[in-house]
This record gives sequence, structure tokens and C-alpha cells, in this order.
Amino acid sequence: MAVSAGRSLRALPSQARVLGVAGLAQPSRNMHSRSSGLMEPLEKPWPYKKIQFNYAASLVDGTTKRFKDNSKMVVVEGPPALDKTKFAQELAEEFGMLYMPGFTMEDYYINSYGYDLRELDFATKFTRNLSYDEKKFAQEPTGQDHALDRMLWTSFQCRFQDYMNGLAHIFNTGQGVVTERSPHSDWVYFEAAFRQGWISRSSRTHYYKMRNLLIDELMRPNLIIYLDAPTDVVQSKIRGRAQATHPWEKDSPVWENTEYVSHLYEDLFKKQYLPTAGVSSYVLSYDWSEGGDTEVVVEDIERMEMDHHDKYDKQQLDWRLLVEDNFAQKRQNYSGEQRNRILEGFNTPWHQADDLLLTTEEGIESDKMRARVPGSMFKKGFNQVVGDPEPMLGFLNPANFGSTVMEGTWGVARYDAQPWTADTRDVKHGDKIREQAKAAGDADWWKKGWEVWTPHLATVTAPANTH
Repeated sequence: MAVSAGRSLRALPSQARVLGVAGLAQPSRNMHSRSSGLMEPLEKPWPYKKIQFNYAASLVDGTTKRFKDNSKMVVVEGPPALDKTKFAQELAEEFGMLYMPGFTMEDYYINSYGYDLRELDFATKFTRNLSYDEKKFAQEPTGQDHALDRMLWTSFQCRFQDYMNGLAHIFNTGQGVVTERSPHSDWVYFEAAFRQGWISRSSRTHYYKMRNLLIDELMRPNLIIYLDAPTDVVQSKIRGRAQATHPWEKDSPVWENTEYVSHLYEDLFKKQYLPTAGVSSYVLSYDWSEGGDTEVVVEDIERMEMDHHDKYDKQQLDWRLLVEDNFAQKRQNYSGEQRNRILEGFNTPWHQADDLLLTTEEGIESDKMRARVPGSMFKKGFNQVVGDPEPMLGFLNPANFGSTVMEGTWGVARYDAQPWTADTRDVKHGDKIREQAKAAGDADWWKKGWEVWTPHLATVTAPANTH
């Protein structure tokens, strides 16, 4: 049963049904804020980012002991420009939870060392390899040969991994997580874009095939908080921030498209996603047109009886794992040896999505450029070119024993070398040019040498700060 709330939960009917299994650890309990004085201290965390959690580890380190009152996954959803980030941060602070920012394309293009792949657009020959992010989407949703198809697909994959990271954090530390958006709700963005004709049918079909294959691997949120506002209010707030902090949204064909905004949030989110999600997750909805009081939401959450369910109730079913072995298995899925098995599902060979697939030539160019952005050749901590220490006896480094929590994208979380580490003469020559520029103290050394294997640059004037 979904719980829906405006400013208060006092009028809600009681749901006091007791789980018919006694003596077993249950993660679904009432949540307590810092100010209540009832928040339980956490156990010592397992260093899951350095040491893989596997079956052997499960024999010496229990999982159920870590679950406390606030060991929950909370997802904040809603239209843009409603200060969801500020609210999510305040909520996490009040409940002693970890705030995990929602995924954006910056997380995809900027690696762990701060190098931005988008700054190499000048060296890109193929249109499909040009960067495309939320700023470009706001200005041109049909640009760059179906770039939106690839952005939405990339976002789903990365958001899937980020959400898995959040679950890994909960299972290994007991600390709850508050984040923005989840892979469970991503389908509404595909549907809204498809209706506008911004993405192709083949991309939509591919997405649903992969979603149906993988989404059940991720436990659904304990709680979804939807910050709401009418379409005209949302558009007004977007126009306001376009004047101040988001100039790329000024006169946007996306956000000025009332039909798109209304269909996305009024129809798909509120009438389809939230009622369905409410069967398994608690849902709180607030009118945030004029902002709101986080303390009121905290009070509402504390009044919720989140642990009273019988064994046949679908509410919170994902989290009623009942026995230690089931908790340990989920923990392995998200932070252990089974994690890669799940993520490898994205490699399932569906070849009909023409607007998502690169040609051979496009793929070669993409691989070469990604592999040569500093810090993307090896896992973080093992890239000497950006100042990491010599990895002497690297095979003894704990960070090398199956660290499975992704720290970024395109190669950051891999220790083994990426493609094109030792390639053709032109690639090696470009590497030498970059090394010489770095030795000379050029801050833009990593942007040099691309013209060696991208002949079109000989006739194109690059930005002044790149040569």
C-alpha cells in the first residue's frame, strides 16, 4: 500500500500488521532523526571500496547486525528547479544518512582526476562522438544525429551503477542513503522523449529489453519523496533560474514545451510511475511550488510505521530478506563477486538499436580519445602520468583485490590498461607530443598531439587555449 502525504500523515489509516516471523533481523524499522535522540549508532563499516565482499568474508562479517533504524534507501523525485538537491542534503543530514548526488552527464565526461572529455570535442571527427549533455539537450533535443538516444541510454547505465553503489554502501556500513532519481523511474524520460519524436523507436525498444533484463537486480527504494508543482509553476521557475544560473535553459525548446513537461510529470510520473512504485515503496508527495519545510517532512517520516507488514504484503517486500544468508547474498551482488555478473548484462548483444551503436570507425576514434584522457588508462591511484606513485608490488595493493564499487566512468574503475595503450605510430607520436608539453609546464598538455591521427584538424582552427 502506498502512503501519500501532503503536509501531514495524521489522517492516514493505521497499517499495524505484524510480521509473522519472530527473532529475525528486519531492516524495515521506523526512522529516527538526530533531534529525536533515538538514532542508533552504526557498527564499524566494512571497507567495501578496497576489499571485495565474497562468500568467505560473509563467514566472518555479518550483515544483519549493520541494519539500524535509518538503514534505508530514500529517493527524491520531481520536476527541475524545485531545489530538490538542497532538500535531499538537508534530509540526509537530519537522518545521519549519506547524500549521493543524482547522476548527470558531467559525472560521465569528467573523470576522477578532473579531466573533462568534452574539452576534446575540437579533435573529434565524427558527429556521434561529440559530447552531449543536459545543456545541449535543453537547447537542441534532436541534435547531433540522435545524441539524445545515446545520452538517455548512457544515463540509465550510469544511474544503475550509482544506485548499486548506494545499496552497497547500505549493506556494508548500515548508513542509509538519500539520492535523487533512480533507475526505477528512468523509463518515464524515455517515454516522454519518444512521444515528442526526439528518440527513435529502436532505442526505446532496446532500453526496455535491457531494463526488463536487469532492473529486478536492484532493490526498490524504501521511500520515494516526490516534490511537486504545477506545470506553469515549474516552467516559471526554470525561466527564473535561466536568468541567473542556467543560461542554457533560456527559451529552451524542451522546457518551454508545455506538452512535454506536463506529459512527463503530470501523466507519466504522477499517474503511472508513483502509483505503481507505491505498491513496493512508501511514497510521500508534497506541493513544493513555494518551497517547503524539511522539518515537516522529517516529522512525517518519523510517524510512519515502516516495519509493520505481514509476510504476504508487497510493501517493503524487497527488504524483507529474513535470514543472514539472504542479506549476505544481496551484499555480494552489490559489492562483491556477483556485481560484475549483473553489470555484464548490459553487454547483451541486441544489434537493432542503430542510433545507440557506433560504426567501427566511430568506435575506434572514441576508444582512442577516451584512453588518452589523463587518469583514464588505469584505475584511480595507478596513473603515474597524473602524479600517482609508482605502484611497486601493485599486486599486493588491497585496492587491487577486486574493488568493485565504480568511482566514475569510462575506465576509471579498471586496473588493467584500456584499449590503445600501445597502438600505431601516430598514436604513440601523439603521446610523445603530450609528454613534451607536460614537461614544458603547459597546463593544457593533454590537449596536444591530436592532429597527428585526426587529419581534419589541419584545416580546423582549434580553440586558442588548446594549442
